[in-house]
Amino acid sequence: MASGGSKRIRWISSTRLKGAALCRQPKHRPVRITAGALGDGLPLRDLMVSRQHRILVRSKVAERMFGTCDALIAAIKLTALPGIYVDEEASEVEYFHILFDSHEVIWAEGTLSESLFTGPQALKSVPHEARAELEALFPEMSALNYQAVSAAYIPSGKLQKELVARHLKNAKALIAQALEPSLT
Repeated sequence: MASGGSKRIRWISSTRLKGAALCRQPKHRPVRITAGALGDGLPLRDLMVSRQHRILVRSKVAERMFGTCDALIAAIKLTALPGIYVDEEASEVEYFHILFDSHEVIWAEGTLSESLFTGPQALKSVPHEARAELEALFPEMSALNYQAVSAAYIPSGKLQKELVARHLKNAKALIAQALEPSLT
């Protein structure tokens, strides 16, 4: 966990897509974030995530724009930057969905990323059987007034795009300094 310590995984699932499925549904192609593309050597190795998966950006640019240096930005918005792109060559991809009692910021290849966010858009990507399992584990998700709570600030799509454009224009890293995972 980014906050230190560990938390119990409440649910984990995966979705595997092979070549034919990726050809039929190109929006399911992964975004590849190459080693070092986020700044300060991060991620440590290439990281492949879904388009809507968010990465934690930690920068002065984010702080000036949002009043907080931390913002969760969708991978597809990051593709305007060098070294981050939709991987058209991927012949297969397996996406893992990890859920805790609450939305969490977790480590992935040395960088900060999000666990499954149970907002309405994200839940649309979860297969029907898995959604039923989630609602059994977390009955509050099926309530009409359910509001998922994010572990960090999630700007609107327009603001995410603007943040990336500012980083690109000013040649600033998305992660101002490397963060060490806390093992406490």
